[in-house]
Amino acid sequence: MTEIRNLLLLNDKVPIRLITKPYCKKCMNPVGEDVNLCNSCTEFPHPKISDWFFNRIVTLGIYKTYENKDYNNIPLNINSRMILRLKGTVQKNKDILGELFADGLFKLTNKYPFLLGDFTYLLIPPKDNPSEENQCKYFLNPFIDKLRQQGFNIENISAKLKRNKSIGKNKGKSLDDRFEDVRGVHTLNEINLQRKNVLILDDVVTSKSTIWDISRELKEKNAGEINVLTLGRNLLSINNNMEEDVSSNLNFYELTTYFSNLDNILESKNIEKVKIKESEIADTRIGCKTDKYNIEIDFENLILEHNCDDFLRRRYKNKSFCKHISKLFLYIKEQNGEDFAREKLYSIYKKLLYWNFSYK
Repeated sequence: MTEIRNLLLLNDKVPIRLITKPYCKKCMNPVGEDVNLCNSCTEFPHPKISDWFFNRIVTLGIYKTYENKDYNNIPLNINSRMILRLKGTVQKNKDILGELFADGLFKLTNKYPFLLGDFTYLLIPPKDNPSEENQCKYFLNPFIDKLRQQGFNIENISAKLKRNKSIGKNKGKSLDDRFEDVRGVHTLNEINLQRKNVLILDDVVTSKSTIWDISRELKEKNAGEINVLTLGRNLLSINNNMEEDVSSNLNFYELTTYFSNLDNILESKNIEKVKIKESEIADTRIGCKTDKYNIEIDFENLILEHNCDDFLRRRYKNKSFCKHISKLFLYIKEQNGEDFAREKLYSIYKKLLYWNFSYK
């Protein structure tokens, strides 16, 4: 897999690995060395498509999840875990994540100044059902605030973009069906864009079908240059082997952020309050006791057992850590050094699909 480097800190706290070369110069899909465009950008996926209409897609990072029997889908990286949480139901999480993502997107506009012109229209793709909540609003609104604070001349026209019919879920559809279903469904009402630039914001881009049809409609309404800014680039791969995709150079902070579900940043005080009473730390086994709970980690048999209620209710199905397990690895770092603690975390991360997380 393409190596992911270049660390971007959201609000100077949350580490995200940017996609680096080699990638498609149009859509940021990873490609081979000395390749400018991926196959999906050079070979149109539908016979009635002859133009993509947009200029370029810029994305914050890779988005990918893996099916895992008896567990929820497992995210590849911090960015993927955050996007999954943004799609969840906890309002507090959505507000916090929206602010973090908005900071990341704003930093990308500094890195890629062509995304914003002297005047730029902004919009997010509409939902099939207008009454359905659009999770993109959680990063759109704070993103707009950041741009206006910096003096950018922008206008949000999301409310003017409609779908004239439902296209359903794209998951499971062929590429041909995705483009056939979305063709002509978007309508931009009561506006002439007067050759002004447009920036489309979305959470995840996969086949580019939705972006293509929105761009088609924008061009019909006299848009200038159209660019796309997204949180995640879904890898166009059917590979379900996380072990082949993981980055090998993640540091201890990145790994603890991934496993703690950002609790090491957002709820660090709760982790600090946990007291490790007894511990046994070896290369093949780690165990400890806190005030009320036990943790057992068997590195030979790939088993992690813990017995707190939060782990049972919210964590083990996602293969993430509660505050007790997070504190244990911070304790290991103090007692055995960061290199040892990082190596133990990485050994879980690399083979995460094979690990058994259980409440016991």
